[in-house]
Amino acid sequence: MQTLPCPSEHSRSPQTDATLTMLRVLMRTCRAKAHMPVFEACALLYNRDGQSPQVYADALLRALAQALPKAPVVHTVAARERSFDENWLLALLDAIARDDQASATFLLRARLPLHYRRSVGWLAAQLVARLGADASPKT
Repeated sequence: MQTLPCPSEHSRSPQTDATLTMLRVLMRTCRAKAHMPVFEACALLYNRDGQSPQVYADALLRALAQALPKAPVVHTVAARERSFDENWLLALLDAIARDDQASATFLLRARLPLHYRRSVGWLAAQLVARLGADASPKT
């Protein structure tokens, strides 16, 4: 059985750190927002082009708060360590960014009930697409 080394601080990419910081900040604000069903959030975002990554990250975090048995553990922005939930979410976003559908499907199936998988997967894919668009050079 092959084991993978734990990611060290030096192997973390600036893009991953920026995404994690954004997720940590948004998690603090989305806890105070009104409850919105995941399917309704997806429907509202589906036909709206040009939304920022923050809008999709916020919807994704709110969906995870509903979909997981316990609220996801998201540390403060200054925390050096990552929670299991943060690592899982970053792994999901990374799998989607690499177009690794098998890994993304595995990660979704491992933690989410069936009726949330498609919506959470779509929100994560939209977030990755917008993060990629923000990282690409402007012409």
